[in-house]
This record gives sequence, structure tokens and C-alpha cells, in this order.
Amino acid sequence: MGRMHMTKDEKKAGLAVGRRRYAQVVGRLAKGLWLDEFCAATGLERKHAIKQLSACRKPDARRGAPRRYTGGARRLLTRIWRLSGKLCGKLLVAVLGAYVDSLAGRGALDESAAAEVLRMSASTVDRALRSAKPRGGISRRRSDSLAEHRREVPLKLDAWPADAARTPGWLEADTVAHCGGDMSGSFVWSLTLTDVASQWTEVGCVWNKGATGVCGMLRTMLGRMPVEPLGINTDNGSEFLNHHVDRYFHDWLPGVKRSRSRPSAKNDNAHVEQKNAVAVRRLFGYARIDAPALVEAMSAAAADSSLWRNLFIPTNRLLSKRREGSRWIKRYEKRPRTPAQRILDDPTVTPALKARVRTLLAANDPLDLGDRVGAGLARLARLMAQVPAADAMPARTPDAARTARATGMPDARRRASPPGTASGPTASRTPHPARAARPLEPS
Repeated sequence: MGRMHMTKDEKKAGLAVGRRRYAQVVGRLAKGLWLDEFCAATGLERKHAIKQLSACRKPDARRGAPRRYTGGARRLLTRIWRLSGKLCGKLLVAVLGAYVDSLAGRGALDESAAAEVLRMSASTVDRALRSAKPRGGISRRRSDSLAEHRREVPLKLDAWPADAARTPGWLEADTVAHCGGDMSGSFVWSLTLTDVASQWTEVGCVWNKGATGVCGMLRTMLGRMPVEPLGINTDNGSEFLNHHVDRYFHDWLPGVKRSRSRPSAKNDNAHVEQKNAVAVRRLFGYARIDAPALVEAMSAAAADSSLWRNLFIPTNRLLSKRREGSRWIKRYEKRPRTPAQRILDDPTVTPALKARVRTLLAANDPLDLGDRVGAGLARLARLMAQVPAADAMPARTPDAARTARATGMPDARRRASPPGTASGPTASRTPHPARAARPLEPS
């Protein structure tokens, strides 16, 4: 009997017939001969065929070790995961104690379930949250010539010391355009400032990217950061390389070194580029926001969100990276820490700055701060729904409309949709402010 190529349905039907015939064969030798022919015809391995043809075959049981944690512990873990902004297991384990204590202070909490949650490892947390997790940025700048200012501002590779990544005070700055895919007209910009060593990140919003707004917001965010600025690296955008910013650094930040990234190496500003996605796009999405009345509400929500992330959201910092052949070998911190914890653990930070961080930790609760962020985003969503259409829709020319359709970019006149609505090509992948606040609500 030659081997046949059988489909899945044919194999299923053949096994059903084979079980009946195998049960009718009498004698050890006869069963062996029939089994040889069956394996040659179906291509099954002999032991596997015996298991499949056996009338006493038991259904496959759940493989692996039995579950050690109860359903109550998994439900509590899922609640904390949503309240923390849906962190991964390695980061969530670092702040489980703070969230359990906060929930215990708010009301009744199952002590046995809380004890089980606190015993979970990072891998166990990821496995327990597997059923709760669902399956399955545009930033553009003008290409104006800024050769004069580029010559005056040194490159990051030349200005930053070798230990800058381990010394608090070396900052990276960048802007994010809330343009909805079209750079025409006026709209809101977000300014992001992050400390490379501690990962402390501040976000603020300005109308357009003029010198008054950028310099004023930069001064505000530097005042909120518990580090002494030593150097600030930016990209080659016109919002940073101009006479006004030069004068601002000369008057207000005389001891701070300015530097810029190489035009062809975006990874020179990698830390703040990553924060643009985590701290800005997750908060405000990709929709166009072109109403000046929304800047104040966006800045307030961004300030609360920055404080929440800096105090209670741990990060796993990359310590080193080297290449071996075709592989990159990366080494991370053994224990994820929040930016506040890194500031407190760093011996080079002054006691006065550490006292500011301790005051912030004592004055803020993770759940209360999360509720403030959610309330701020809900207020922003209401304001977005009330903005008059004339203020939010700049004039579009026929050429611009044809270009948008040809390139697949969203219509710039389409405003950020209010909560519960969806419009435009980016609506399906754009988290609206109300949606960003959802993980902060107690389940």
C-alpha cells in the first residue's frame, strides 16, 4: 500500500473507519500487520497511530503545571493593569505594591487575592493577563536652510561627554505636530523634554511653534524637572535653530550646552523620540487639533500625565548594546524603576532636588493622579466637541485636496472627533482623549 496525500477531513474520516476495523482485528500478529499497512498509507508514526486508533483514548488534558493563583487574584491583577495604563509584566511588578496599597486605602480589598498578586513574577503576570489583552506618528518639519545656526550649534557626538547617559541633567527635546497629516495652516504642537539618565519626561503644548511659545514652555518644563540642566540636544528643526532660541539660552541658560543631532541620524535623539510615542501620541492621538482654545486644556492634561508617569510608571532602561555578528546584544536594568526612584537613588543629585521628589511622592496617590488625568482628558474632549467648525477648518485649495487623496493622507479640515465618534482615515487607529482616559477608570 503506497502512502497517500490526505486532507485534514480525509484523515479524520479515515481515522473513524480505521478505529472500527482495528477493533475487529483479532490477534497480536494480525494487529501488527494491519497497523503496518495503516501507517504506510497515512504516514502516521506507529505509536501515534496506536493512540489514535485505541478505543480507550482519553481526551488531551491541559498541559503544564496547574494554576497556582485563584480567579480573584487574576481579576485584581487585571484591574491594577488597567489602572496603571496597561503596563507589561516586567514594569507592572515594580509598582504592584503601590497600587495594592492605594486600592486598600480606598475601600474593601480581598487580602488573600492581594497577597497572591504581590507574589506573582513578571512572567506569571504576563500569562495571567493574556486573556485580557487584545490580539492582534506623523511628524513633519519644513526643510528650510538653517546652515548658519547649524554651524553655531555643535553636534551631540562632539558636545556630550561619554558618561552623559548616566548623569542626570543631559536632556533631549523634540516637538510633535498635531496636524492630522497636513502641515498647512496653524495647529497645536507638543514639546517633549526628557532626561536621558533618569527618564524623567515633561510634555507641554503650544500654539504653532513660534519662539515665544517654545521658549516659554521650555522654561516652564525645566522648572518642573528635578534635575539641574547640563545640556539640551535637539534636532535640526527651525523651532530650535533660530535667533530667538539662541538669545533665550544666552539670557536664561548660560551654563547649559546646546547640541543638535546629525541630520541623517534620527537615532541621536532616540530617547525623546520614543517618549513622543509613549507620552504624546498615546495621550492625544494623531488627529488634527487646530483650535487655540484647546492649548490650555492640553497643557494641563499633559502636565498631570507627565507627573503620573514620572512618579508611578517604571521603565526598563537600556544599559548597553553591542553587536555580535548579525545579532544585537542588549543589557537592561535588572529591576525596572520609576524616574522618581532613579532621581532618589542617584548620588550626584543634590538633596534639595531629592526633597522635591519626595514631596511630590508624598502629595500624590497613583489612583488619584490617574483620575486627574482622566478628568483632564474628558474636559479636553468636551472642549473639542464645542469648538466652532469655522475655527477648526482652515481653507483647503483643490490642489491640496487632490494631493491628500493621492497620498492617502487624512483631510486637514477634519477636526479631532469628540468621544464616541469616528471619522476619517485616522479615526480607526487614533486613540481619542476619552479613550486614553479609559484605562485609568476603576473596573
